[in-house]
Amino acid sequence: MNKNFINIVNLGDRICATLDCNGRRLASVNGSNFDSQDAVKRALLDLAGRYVGMAVLTVRNCTQGWRSVTALATMRRPVLATQPATPRVGAQYLIPWAC
Repeated sequence: MNKNFINIVNLGDRICATLDCNGRRLASVNGSNFDSQDAVKRALLDLAGRYVGMAVLTVRNCTQGWRSVTALATMRRPVLATQPATPRVGAQYLIPWAC
């Protein structure tokens, strides 16, 4: 197998892709309106929303006959307070951490 081979997605290729996390299917797409693997990945992540942990991204190009499996990891961002709390005597400040 050629190590320089890159799985290319052309507009019009039939793509079947899934995003699974902890044995659960978060999102799947079937279509031919993608022009790159990044476009497929973005579409799946948009459909899946926020998730925690290791996910498996599987992209199959039915037109060209190849399949790609990639691991994706993510963590939830901390929930930021909508309004700053007024500290009381002996209380601690809430410090929202920026990611």
